[in-house]
Amino acid sequence: MSNIIQLLERMGQDASLQTETNFEQAIAESALTESLKQALINKDDISLKRELDVCPDVVCILLAHEEDDDDDTDSESTPFSIVA
Repeated sequence: MSNIIQLLERMGQDASLQTETNFEQAIAESALTESLKQALINKDDISLKRELDVCPDVVCILLAHEEDDDDDTDSESTPFSIVA
């Protein structure tokens, strides 16, 4: 897994890998599996996510703000608390 992370990091930092030839050469020279190489060359992010078992789930919860008698803040301006 660290090989793919290192290659992706290098691709983000090295502007010379923006050309198709250098991009494909860097992938070919890497020690990645053939399926990972093919996903990168085809720019197939879905296959890449499946290969790496990426879990992109994000959960967000909105909770109603409890009104306090001693609360000085205006509850109209902050009716919810956000927890992520």
